[in-house]
Amino acid sequence: MFHLSTTFLGLIYFSNSIQAAAIPIASGSHWYTGRNNNLEWKDCSRSNRPGRECTRVEVPLDWHDDAAGKASLFVARYPATNQPKLGTVFINPGGPGYSGADAVLGGGDIFMQQTGGFYDIVSWDPRGVGQTIPRIECFQTGQEQVAFWNGSIVENGLDVRGNFTSQNDLDDFYAQVDQVDDYLQRFGKQCLATNADALKHVGTAATVRDMVAIHDILEGPDKPVNFWGLSYGTVLGIYFVNMFPNRVGRVVLDAVVDPKDWANRPAHKWLGNAVLATDETFDGFAKECVKAGTPRCAIAGQNATVASIRQWTYGLINAAYDYRRKTGPLSVLTSSTIRAILFVRLYDPQDWGNMAQDMLNLKTALDDPNHTNLTETVLKWVGTVAGNAAGFQDIKIEPRQEPDSNQTTPIVNYAFDAISCSDAQDSDDTTTKEVFDYVVNVTRHVSPMFGPVGIPRLSRVRCHRWPVRAAERYAGPWNKKLSNPILTIGNEADPATPYINAKNVADALGSSAVFLKRAGYGHSSLSMSSNCTISILQRYFVHNELPEQGKFCETSTQLFDAAVTS
Repeated sequence: MFHLSTTFLGLIYFSNSIQAAAIPIASGSHWYTGRNNNLEWKDCSRSNRPGRECTRVEVPLDWHDDAAGKASLFVARYPATNQPKLGTVFINPGGPGYSGADAVLGGGDIFMQQTGGFYDIVSWDPRGVGQTIPRIECFQTGQEQVAFWNGSIVENGLDVRGNFTSQNDLDDFYAQVDQVDDYLQRFGKQCLATNADALKHVGTAATVRDMVAIHDILEGPDKPVNFWGLSYGTVLGIYFVNMFPNRVGRVVLDAVVDPKDWANRPAHKWLGNAVLATDETFDGFAKECVKAGTPRCAIAGQNATVASIRQWTYGLINAAYDYRRKTGPLSVLTSSTIRAILFVRLYDPQDWGNMAQDMLNLKTALDDPNHTNLTETVLKWVGTVAGNAAGFQDIKIEPRQEPDSNQTTPIVNYAFDAISCSDAQDSDDTTTKEVFDYVVNVTRHVSPMFGPVGIPRLSRVRCHRWPVRAAERYAGPWNKKLSNPILTIGNEADPATPYINAKNVADALGSSAVFLKRAGYGHSSLSMSSNCTISILQRYFVHNELPEQGKFCETSTQLFDAAVTS
């Protein structure tokens, strides 16, 4: 999910399989220490990313029970580049399961620029993630993980033609209900055995309290908390402003997740909202491809239309489906692979030229009766934007240097499951059959192209069999009166978080929030350049000025304009 860049362009692949050596807990770094006192900041700069610092902060594992022990948070800072310094802005890059520290240490420039340079940019690895302790791991080795799932659709995805147009596909899918149910129950027990009590202490409510604690060390308890969250980071932000309405400073919720879907409805039904605008975003890709024509868009062809490109793409998906049927369950390529990677790459409109070229290369290899270079083509494409355990990353960063490892198969970090399922409402009597029914319904009626992506671990479909819920859960209300108004941002066509979520959150908060709608495509306001949006963000962070309600911002990015590198 990570790609190297100094600015946000879309998705980046980053393997959570091995963590760099942890920084020891600094003496006296408890959450209740005085402002800026006794934090042992160390230089954690990376090549081309100077001036980054990191430290550790110790907090209660359970904020309501000191006897539960401690958690050790890995915190990173990019000090303000302009003076006078106005404070600290906390960021969260999404997931859940992404390293906030990496977003600062390997990136952070975009946040520094768009907040005006007058704030320290700070983030941390949330509980269960990265170098924070506890870290959630359900398997000791990658080989153990692969053996456990044994090719199950829970891990490898759902291989179907079209949108369940084949009765055979539908029958095959439902024939796996009992097997998947057994996998999910055993998986929950496996994670519980490996992580013990830590599993119930990684929920978002606890992470909100961690952020406030770090803020109080850095800025003092009398100062408001400033925050910018992307994607899942908006869940963290929504929880924060409603749990601590009197501590709210300048808060931006960007690519907003619906908090009611997250906390108040059966977890698997999050899928319907997550793919609500995905097909629309794909049609945007097709529209811009037609506008660009060849050679800028490799699949445009002569007299191409949005409908013809959509049909061509279904042909690619179905060709991968047929290939797997010929080669067996261990095939290097499946229709699930195609759908998942297309979904990922819709996040990043500025890379759509490369996406189109990769699609053409893959179709050419599939059409070759000898499948010459197919494996190489697939691995190149997958390796560029591969999906990881937790979902999709929302900013580009420069990766940290990892220690050598003799592991040939990386261990997946299951923080996405642990955090999102910890926050979910009780599963009550939800069955795996009901989850299957919902995936079929979403595929047929909401997102024909991307509904099947919901079966792997990205969609919270495991939560009804997850063995624990968070020790502290927040489930609303979502309409508190805030000490300072906040800004919610939604793109016209966001493949993972439809703009209506941002509007609904702002509407619920009334005079405490302003909704900004940004033209164009991609995931979050950072996916395409918009001088209007940047100006609004800078005025808000520097002067605490917000635009009128419902402001609309155009974008200036020319799509399919970059050189194709595939």
